[in-house]
Amino acid sequence: MAYPRILIIEDTRQTVDDLRDYFELEGYETEVALNSQVAVSIIAERKMSLALIGTEVHEVPAIEIIKGLRSVDPSLPIIVIYENKSKRTEAALTKAGAQDFIAKPLDKNIVLQKVKSILELKEAEHLPKEPSLPSKAIRRRVKKK
Repeated sequence: MAYPRILIIEDTRQTVDDLRDYFELEGYETEVALNSQVAVSIIAERKMSLALIGTEVHEVPAIEIIKGLRSVDPSLPIIVIYENKSKRTEAALTKAGAQDFIAKPLDKNIVLQKVKSILELKEAEHLPKEPSLPSKAIRRRVKKK
């Protein structure tokens, strides 16, 4: 079984180091992009399970990074890391495709719990659906024939 691959898009070295440590200790593979162009290149070349994005990476807003990632992989789950949260910014980021948000300073347990939850949801969406039983009306029509 392949381990989930997490793309970290952040320009704060301490945040990158912390996230890599958290994920690698839990068995996740990580890739780091220090700018949006590298992030889009990584997504185009490799299948990633999830991306974590700083609210601004080298003066590029997270919303623009999300749009770039979505152009390459529309189904990639995205979590935004923020320092100062506003409802308006959160709404815009959600509309652009962010699934969740994590506040700085980072709490290892919260980071891992949110990532695990999103990855489990993503996995559940890709499982084959159980065939449903025919409705009573359909069963009656079949019996009459």
